[in-house]
Amino acid sequence: MAKKQGGWLLAKTLYDMGVRDIFTLAGGHINPIYKACTDLGIRLIDTHHEQGAAMAADAYGRVTRRPGVCLVTAGPGLTNALTGLAGSYLSNSPMILIAGRSGVEENDTMSLQEIDQMAMVKPVTKWARTIYDINRIPEYVSNAYKTAVSGKPGPVYLGTSYEVLYPKTEQKNLSNYDLTIPETNYEPSDAKITEVLNLLNKAKKPIVVLGSGSWYSRSETELEEFIKNLNIPAFTLNMGRGIIPDKYCFGPASPSSPKGFREIAGKSDLIILLGIRLSIYIGFGNSFNKNTKIIQVDINPDEISRNKKSDCSVISDLKPFISKVNSQIGKNTQKYNFKEWMKEAGAIKNATYKKFRSSVLNSRKKSIHPAKVAKVVSDYLGEEGIAVVDGGDCQSWTDTTYEVNNPGHYVKGGPLGCMGVGIPFALGTKAANPDKKVALVTGDGAVAMNFMEIETAVKHKLPFVVVVCNDSAWGMTKHQVEITYPKAKDVQGIELGFVEFDKIAKAMGGRGETVTDISKLEPALKRSFKSNLPYIINVKTDPDAVSGATHVITRMMMKGM
Repeated sequence: MAKKQGGWLLAKTLYDMGVRDIFTLAGGHINPIYKACTDLGIRLIDTHHEQGAAMAADAYGRVTRRPGVCLVTAGPGLTNALTGLAGSYLSNSPMILIAGRSGVEENDTMSLQEIDQMAMVKPVTKWARTIYDINRIPEYVSNAYKTAVSGKPGPVYLGTSYEVLYPKTEQKNLSNYDLTIPETNYEPSDAKITEVLNLLNKAKKPIVVLGSGSWYSRSETELEEFIKNLNIPAFTLNMGRGIIPDKYCFGPASPSSPKGFREIAGKSDLIILLGIRLSIYIGFGNSFNKNTKIIQVDINPDEISRNKKSDCSVISDLKPFISKVNSQIGKNTQKYNFKEWMKEAGAIKNATYKKFRSSVLNSRKKSIHPAKVAKVVSDYLGEEGIAVVDGGDCQSWTDTTYEVNNPGHYVKGGPLGCMGVGIPFALGTKAANPDKKVALVTGDGAVAMNFMEIETAVKHKLPFVVVVCNDSAWGMTKHQVEITYPKAKDVQGIELGFVEFDKIAKAMGGRGETVTDISKLEPALKRSFKSNLPYIINVKTDPDAVSGATHVITRMMMKGM
């Protein structure tokens, strides 16, 4: 084998691990990797800002369950990508961030773009390394990939200076490396399974909540069997949405859900948490019956008893855990009869949704409610389309209204609470699923943050539809101010004015239109997907629509007033 540049070794190892797409923004430090990707046939999806590249890689990792790869240059390239890295870390999505860095020989010389990158990334990565030896590049890259997907998924970081990317070396000089991805199979003991079954035997009103861990564990089949065998209310959240289709389960595990999660959890005597964290998205578990028993299963010990004490803690991958439980339940299905509880929970769900449908979805108010927008998009995309969600109030209304019937088909941010992820997430999702319809539902404040990536989508022929709920304001913040300071007038910084995003998209080579009547939204969706271009549907929505999430967050912040 002829001598190869370090940049070629890095790209070739990624290629051998199955990487075919990299989200990136160019810079001198990483030029050898660019050259190698071109030679090897790895697609470089080059963005206008490193934040967009990192967020797109995050989404790519979420929907494929393989690491999304982000490649940036040194210094500001890395700092610009840091928000996307932090979002991935808090959402436990598999991602590899590769960054150039100033030369080792330049340390402490105030060289161009010299900054302590390792100190920045360590708090928001699962694993972080700097490569100092060209002969160890394949070793580090393969280890980075394996670490990102093994156990609890998460982002990893590799720093690469020009001293390892530009020189050449021979194959015989390379350190040992292994491309095999180890299996994660943390299996619970038989004693733990017995403990779980004992709690189930005593329960009268159990429910189960499926989180992102149920998606990353690839246990869809086992979980479907588990729910079918027990016939108990099932709720889903985050990347768990769609594991059990909404048409068969009780929908999102959100305190503001219109399908009764708060009310049903408040009556339950056993809550089974499968791969889900008790974060703000589930209201920290505050709506649970105070006397309920909790079974918590997670691959990450740090999540056990966060915010609520677990009565039965199981450190395990979900797949072997559910398989073991299913084998026991299958032998004794006659033991478990929750028909009356299902009937009661179903009545609660129907009553709360009827109220929501009457007050929101069937409201005769002329201004367009964002929940109606989400419902139209949901109905139009059906089971096969993928929804991406961004914004504050807009995200909350979409969470509660959009029906998810396929796993991996609902992509949103995470506990970082970062707006602006929408267009990059749609970009990464479409790159991973070129044959799927992808639609982003977002607010007008959020969509503006990374709007230049519409041109990236045009350039790389990655068409998706952006439905903007445009209330001409930072809606959630505006409503928080109104609730907190009811007598305040003309508070600065919360009004945006109506921005014609559809026209901006046209200037970038996309298409778009404005919608002011909800009956016109479905025809606009038909036109948008037929265009085969990035398409903005700019919907004028009700500026007075306040989500339940806004009320919850505002009350939390006002505790000390």
